Amino acid sequence: MKKIVISFLSLGMMLNVAAQDMDNLVENPSFEQTEGRIKRGGAITVAVGWMSPTKASADMFSVKVKEGYGTPNNNLGIEEPQDGSNYVGIRAFSYNDKEARNYVSSKLKMTMKKDQKYCVKFYVNLAEASKYASNNIGINFSKKQYNISEAKSIMTSTSVMHKDNPVFNGQFGWDEVCGVYKAAGGEKFLTIGNFSSNGSTENQRLKKSKSFSGSAVVSAYYFIDNVSVVAIDDETMCECEADARQPETKFIYEVAPMSSIEGMDPAVVAKNTSIYFAYGSSEISENSQKHLDVMLKMWLENRGSKIMITSHTDENEHEDPALAALGEERVEAVKLFFMENGINYTKVLTENAKNTRKADASGTDLAKAKNRRVTFQLIQ
Repeated sequence: MKKIVISFLSLGMMLNVAAQDMDNLVENPSFEQTEGRIKRGGAITVAVGWMSPTKASADMFSVKVKEGYGTPNNNLGIEEPQDGSNYVGIRAFSYNDKEARNYVSSKLKMTMKKDQKYCVKFYVNLAEASKYASNNIGINFSKKQYNISEAKSIMTSTSVMHKDNPVFNGQFGWDEVCGVYKAAGGEKFLTIGNFSSNGSTENQRLKKSKSFSGSAVVSAYYFIDNVSVVAIDDETMCECEADARQPETKFIYEVAPMSSIEGMDPAVVAKNTSIYFAYGSSEISENSQKHLDVMLKMWLENRGSKIMITSHTDENEHEDPALAALGEERVEAVKLFFMENGINYTKVLTENAKNTRKADASGTDLAKAKNRRVTFQLIQ
């Protein structure tokens, strides 16, 4: 009976997702449908239904690519897709226009109706390679497709942008751009990018991320994912994260796993390994799994040792009564992984440090993400 109930629930979820996809006027909204191979930058047309409206083609990133333009690891940084397995990348700002901007564009499934309201959403993440961050990232709806034979910026109106139009400087996790658009009627195309001049664009120069070892780019380069345009009857039907004002941060802080541990002191490997979690979650991300694989390899070569697994929460998690067991859930998830892969349970020690040993005490969203973690200590 339990299996039947679960099956019905699963079917219901699938039907709900299918219904949402049908309502969305954007074809291939998360860039999952692809045709062809990604061999270099500027491969946006590999994503079915998408193109770049200028000569400066946008980049495509896919889980199918192992190096350069893969997900979550690529030449520009490390980021799990917001939805599915793929995303695209655009340059929204470059100081003194040293590098041309990119845009991504698609034809809507249906022409927009005059005075119809639409809930518009997409997600952005600043790549770690970026030397700059900027605002003015939005979406433009048009009756005709932009088709510019030069690598130049598109100067036009922005149909929807974040209500606060902030400088998007978050390099870990995704920021939602969301708003309501009232159609003039006849719009058939959408384009995502920065449609304002450099003089009208606020920017920040950033320090290089310590977790990123690749080459920096002299621009504000953003990953884009999960684009949706849905007709609504009332503006209250468009729920935007910016309106929710939730105090907790939900993104996952990520660093690249060690590429090689040959010749390294096992205790140093353990000490320099941490895995991070989303707010209120004990789910192990794909990036964290790679860190655990490194730890497992080291441990299997040092079976005589024990390891202390310590969980840590951020201050919001610590103060939430509903998450009282979260620390134990995180260490148990990690412990289970090791036990399922040949480590005797007597070798696995666990500890819940709660919010007593902060990795970063500054109180920012990034600091909180750094504090939601599990750390390791080798005991020989």
